[in-house]
Amino acid sequence: MALRAVEEYKASLRDGRTVYVAGQRVDDVTTHPILSITTEHCGNIYRLALDPEWQDLFTGRSPDTGEVVNRHFLLPSTPQELALRGRMIEEHTRQGNSTLNLTKSVSGDALMGLTVVCHAMDPALGTRYSERVAAFLRHVRERDLSVALAQTDVKGDRRLRPHEQPDPDAYLRIVDRRADGIVVRGAKAHITSVPVVNELIVLPTRALSANDADYAVAFAIPVATPGLTIICRPTGSVEQSVFDYPVSRRNIETEALTVFDDVLVPWERVFMAGEWQFAGQLATSFATFHRFTAISYKPPIGDLLVGAAVMIAEANGTAEVAHVREKVVRLIHYTELIRACGKAAAYEATVVPPGIAVPNAVYTNAGKHHFASHFHEACRLVQDIAGGMAITAPCEADLRNPATGHFVAKYLKGAAGTDAVLRLRLFHLIRDLTASDFGGYNYVVTLHGEGSLSAQALATYREYDLERCRDLARRALGSA
Repeated sequence: MALRAVEEYKASLRDGRTVYVAGQRVDDVTTHPILSITTEHCGNIYRLALDPEWQDLFTGRSPDTGEVVNRHFLLPSTPQELALRGRMIEEHTRQGNSTLNLTKSVSGDALMGLTVVCHAMDPALGTRYSERVAAFLRHVRERDLSVALAQTDVKGDRRLRPHEQPDPDAYLRIVDRRADGIVVRGAKAHITSVPVVNELIVLPTRALSANDADYAVAFAIPVATPGLTIICRPTGSVEQSVFDYPVSRRNIETEALTVFDDVLVPWERVFMAGEWQFAGQLATSFATFHRFTAISYKPPIGDLLVGAAVMIAEANGTAEVAHVREKVVRLIHYTELIRACGKAAAYEATVVPPGIAVPNAVYTNAGKHHFASHFHEACRLVQDIAGGMAITAPCEADLRNPATGHFVAKYLKGAAGTDAVLRLRLFHLIRDLTASDFGGYNYVVTLHGEGSLSAQALATYREYDLERCRDLARRALGSA
């Protein structure tokens, strides 16, 4: 079962998992009016891996069996392989109309971080976690599973460390150690696509002290594990029009609060259980890989914003206006600087034991900080070019209604030769990307996904070669 078909993936999700949407228990995530959109979107990775046009990019050979497997679960050992992973993630996002599918990429990031850190932890502390991580990687790779990642704790009072919280469950923790495994309790927030994956990897969210040892925990479990409850944020619905919601009706991920109510994790699935000394290193290692994923998946939405801006300017008759062209150039600069950071992060990678190419942390964090801090401005530029009709245009039902459709077609004409329907669709595309519920989601997830702006700034400061710059300053002082 090296590569699964979409229907095999969907069938694997019908396992009795505990999922709620808008207060209602979901019997089947593949047919639910909201989650079926996410299921279909996430099935895209299975289609692409089997598509002859894309198979070379999305697949490779298993190092264990030699079979064709999904490239997301092949650990890059050279800068070139890391760059290929970046290209795959970018193309995957482009195929999803600028919406990433995290069901394999984020877990690949987690497994790379775990592999690197456990390789250092085992000889330092006498643990044997590397074997378990490798076994789990083989498990998901050879069965072509989808896997989500849970890292961010709910955190309670953020002024306090985990062991200082009034409610000790504000961070996920170990509450019991048994012969057959550990028992964990707590919750993780912002878990993308968790209702539509097979497995869930859990990592610590921050550096910890000896007093926080019970919170230093990493493991993997099936999503249908007893005690695991998934509370989903409602998103779009199949009842919405693709005309009115061209992206979010077809391509959207679902976020969830994931609760661990005394969940038993077998020892063979445990990758950290109290080794607080390595919790921060694991969180940081994962973040570097995941921010590389971020700067790989962001260029397609930049390209989409450029395309929408150019087309609506042409439809409005403003494409040759100087300030409009200047705004388009700023959108191009926004997009291409992200893409350049991704390429630089890959080709300036460092290969670390046990032979994994780690993205250059400075380029990775610089690219992530750039795209997060300027995304709102990029959307504003497109909205400015489009005009107010982006949020006031009639909907598809008005266009299709014989009583109103001829008015819509007559009065939404723009520049000579412009099709009114195309112009209307462009307005809806821009609204969906920048001013709908999905657009608001994009604003916040771009700002906070893969860590805060301050986290990226701190990582950049720590990783940059400041001594080289000091030497230049000293040399300049000495030559005065």
